[in-house]
Amino acid sequence: MSYCDSTYSSTDKYPDNPNGSDLNCAALEDKTSHILGMMPHPEAYLSIYNHPNWNRLKKDDPDLPEEGDGLKIFKNIVNFIKTR
Repeated sequence: MSYCDSTYSSTDKYPDNPNGSDLNCAALEDKTSHILGMMPHPEAYLSIYNHPNWNRLKKDDPDLPEEGDGLKIFKNIVNFIKTR
């Protein structure tokens, strides 16, 4: 997986590529797609309160769920495994 810009072109430009990784690498997986390594780590945002700008995000949208975007990845993994 590669970091991409809004036109889906691989990019090394911040903020679309937040860590400047070589070859714009965002994630690696094995041939089975059962092993996935990602940067930045999705577990860093299991809760919106782990986001560095959580207070601004909540102020702009008081109804913003407390569940962070990173949790979606883990829920998708669990749902995938349940269907196998």
